[in-house]
Amino acid sequence: MTMLLRTLLRTNSALIGLPLAVVFVTTALGDDLTSWVTGNYWPSVTGNATFALAFLSTGCAALGAWEGAQLDKGQVLAHTPVRSPLAISLPLLVPVIITGLVGTVVALVLTASAADVDWGLPDLSVLAAQLLLLTGNTLVGFLVGRRWTAVISVPGTLITAFIANAYPVSWDIMWPRHLVGGGLHNCCAVDQILDRNAVWSATLFALALSVAAAVIIQKPGSRRVLGVALLVVMLGIGAGGFFARDLSADPVRARPTASLVCEQGTAARVCLWPEVRNGETIRKETQKVLQRLTAAGVSVSPSFTMAAEPRAGEAKLAVLPGDDANQVAAGVVAGLMPAVPACAADHNYPAGAAREPVAAWLLLTSGTPADTVAAMVPPEAAQLAQQVARQPRSTQLSWYKHNAQAMHSCTTEPLLSAPRETT
Repeated sequence: MTMLLRTLLRTNSALIGLPLAVVFVTTALGDDLTSWVTGNYWPSVTGNATFALAFLSTGCAALGAWEGAQLDKGQVLAHTPVRSPLAISLPLLVPVIITGLVGTVVALVLTASAADVDWGLPDLSVLAAQLLLLTGNTLVGFLVGRRWTAVISVPGTLITAFIANAYPVSWDIMWPRHLVGGGLHNCCAVDQILDRNAVWSATLFALALSVAAAVIIQKPGSRRVLGVALLVVMLGIGAGGFFARDLSADPVRARPTASLVCEQGTAARVCLWPEVRNGETIRKETQKVLQRLTAAGVSVSPSFTMAAEPRAGEAKLAVLPGDDANQVAAGVVAGLMPAVPACAADHNYPAGAAREPVAAWLLLTSGTPADTVAAMVPPEAAQLAQQVARQPRSTQLSWYKHNAQAMHSCTTEPLLSAPRETT
């Protein structure tokens, strides 16, 4: 006879677990979920929300262990020979899985609120991977509960599941973290998208784990079934590891540039992502900043883009979706600064000391107030930039060009003092 819904809701551990999950995600994880999310960008919302996954998976495993221990204690399977073990177990475990899903939704609401996103949907493939991971943890916890009493299985599962779900992100070997979805929360800046291999890795492993656990629940005590289940898990690890083999700690890729919105201005072509809220303001201020720099003799690119990897003839415009006119000058200056040369990894890089003074001078030249610049760079860099800015324009430009050239190599000494006007 099917268990009455009101009896299930009254006796299931999810009755306590669900509110605990909501409170834990809201209070203990709230700051971590909302601090690094990219504004108005759904991939970042979905990715950052998975920070709660390791904790929710651990909780589901512990609740599953409790349900397994209680089922075994009541010898329910022995008194219901007609119904299959899986048919009896699933009604007990579905509320536990729902508890994890509710925690996932709460995490999504928090990150979406922090990102102030427009109407849209999270990445459904990431949600599916999370569902499978929650299911796999719940079923494995249930098996542990069937094997040992609650006083042993619940705390043991809680500790073991947390180690399995949370610790791989601290390992130097990358692929294990992606099996448990540990890299998903590093997605994404506005110029990035999630590498789908990370989703496949977690999905295949979680699916294998869930299927193996379900098979053992259905046919407990069979060595042949246990062997098949172990084989399924090993195949899941192999398949997940295959997709994760080339992934770094941050499983992201450069966002395709097809969705960039580009417009030609008086000073340069400006390309912005559609998530930028103040697009018109950003474009106008970019043109003003570039005009001031050009008037000072600074060479600028004919095109500024928010793309992760600007092409030849383009410069990076380092602004965020929620930025306004006050952040544009810093975004333009970031694109004008030369990249650190590869030689700096193995050799002394004397021009590194000139990067902050040069950036400060560019900011001053672009029209940024001196007190604002002083708050953005170390005092010594701000002071040097202001000293240079008081020199004749030709002297300033000579100082800038020398240091800009020096920053391209590891052999040229920079000018780290204000130049003097020569007569």
